[in-house]
Amino acid sequence: MAAVIPLREPLQTNLSLAFKEFLADLRLRGLSPHTIQWYTYSLRPFLRCADGDPEAVDEQTVRRFLTERSAHVRPHRVNHYLEAVDRFYRWLIAQGYAMDNPAAEIGKMREPKKLIHSFTEAEVIALLRQPDTRTFIGLRDYVFMLLLLDTGLRLSEALGLTMDDIDTQEQTLKVMGKGSKERRVGFSDAFLRELVPYLARREAVLRRARHSRSPWLFPNQIAGKMTPRGIRLQLATYGKRAGITRVRVSPHTFRHTFALWFVRKGGSPFHLQKILGHSSLDMSRRYCELAEIDAIIKQHDLSPLQTMDLGLRGRKRLR
Repeated sequence: MAAVIPLREPLQTNLSLAFKEFLADLRLRGLSPHTIQWYTYSLRPFLRCADGDPEAVDEQTVRRFLTERSAHVRPHRVNHYLEAVDRFYRWLIAQGYAMDNPAAEIGKMREPKKLIHSFTEAEVIALLRQPDTRTFIGLRDYVFMLLLLDTGLRLSEALGLTMDDIDTQEQTLKVMGKGSKERRVGFSDAFLRELVPYLARREAVLRRARHSRSPWLFPNQIAGKMTPRGIRLQLATYGKRAGITRVRVSPHTFRHTFALWFVRKGGSPFHLQKILGHSSLDMSRRYCELAEIDAIIKQHDLSPLQTMDLGLRGRKRLR
């Protein structure tokens, strides 16, 4: 008779200690500070609700936690909590601290689809007129907005660009995206014509300030890296000066504008996914859906039956 092999017992720990080890492991794996902050923000409320032995947490515990959170936050945030708990328990199982994942069978809350706002052509023109390009900072902000409009880069990706990431011959940028995934993004002839004089001005300004070794494509006043908060505030200021109130003037609105114009002009969702660095086609399909709605609206206004003078209005019906 074959011997019965006992199931391996989970290693002894508690959720608080395991959480600290989990964060240390994320840092060791090179995940971004933003990602680590996301896990910290998402899991701390869960630990307050379920601190103790990881094996003592069951599906009902997680459901009670999510139900309590749903009274205070929107569905997408509840789904963030669920996703964080699920990934944490996958890590606990891999480390031998737990045998089962109590979040594995819990479905996500249905999220209402958010409207995707983009700039009109007139709003873009008004925005680009705001920076004082006679100054280096104004020229930097002007070219930065052109970059966002031309490539659809995320704010973190644009701020992280260095001089080594630019290839003016091939007209490409080396971009470090989410999850430390590197990709190549092209830029247009129109952007290149604005970029070349900016690079010459940048070099002259930094040389005079003895900061010529600054690696950043868009340096701040002391040749360091610009902060996300700083550029968001600056763009919001330009938006106020331009009188734009219909949409929020932010880096992400530039990204939406790039994506919508790309598909309206015939770009495919597959190419858009690669350019924007999306892990799936879901978001690219949303842009395409909006472009289809835009086409339907144009059809209402521009169809031959609407625009030709066929004498249909008030025409008497034939007997």
